Amino acid sequence: MDLFEGYVGIHLWDGQLIDDVIFTLLLSLLIAFAIIFRSNFQHFIKMMKDVIYLKERQNLFDETIGKSGSFFRNFMTFQALFLCSIALFSIARTRGMVGSQGEKEVLLAIAVLFGVLFLFYQFKQLSYYLLGFVFAAPDKYKFWKKNYNAIIGAWGILLYIPVVWLMFVGSKTLAPVIMFCIFYFLCRFVIIYKTIRIFHKNNVGFLYISLYLCTQEILPLIFLYEGMIFLYNFIETSTLWH
Repeated sequence: MDLFEGYVGIHLWDGQLIDDVIFTLLLSLLIAFAIIFRSNFQHFIKMMKDVIYLKERQNLFDETIGKSGSFFRNFMTFQALFLCSIALFSIARTRGMVGSQGEKEVLLAIAVLFGVLFLFYQFKQLSYYLLGFVFAAPDKYKFWKKNYNAIIGAWGILLYIPVVWLMFVGSKTLAPVIMFCIFYFLCRFVIIYKTIRIFHKNNVGFLYISLYLCTQEILPLIFLYEGMIFLYNFIETSTLWH
């Protein structure tokens, strides 16, 4: 009599592990955002007002708000950069630029992307500060910086839509990729619009706007594009990813 040897398991799809890792990261971030949103609801409301309106008033990131406002700002920036990293990884994956990987490789790839974006963000912050210090009045630059932080925070919230879409739909449609690009360019458009509105009143402001557009909206994108190409070529030739 033959002994029962059990059932034959069904092999999981090769991308299932990647989906599980991304889902875990996204769920953890969403839970953290929900907790912070609940305890900082007034900061969130002020952030949205700073995105929509353009007038000099006490707003989200004034020093009088203290540590809670600073923590909220830093988290919203972190959320935007982290979701952008997941989105870029997912887009690269749907385009066939990322092969089958283990969970460590997936986490490392997302961490590398986040590191690149974080360094790029810090480089832009330094450039903003230098331009503002040389060409802008301190109060004008301070007001502009608060609006900028609010816009980046709002952009990070919008990124949940294409990231979740990419995770569940994948390569079946280009819609989430197009949506990601639209949200990014919309974010830059609002920043440029507010920059022009804040600094357009005098010749120094016009010079500041010209330098800003060249050094902050054109050259950094070229450097980031070249950096991403270099990073992709490095990953493709590295034995760590094979």
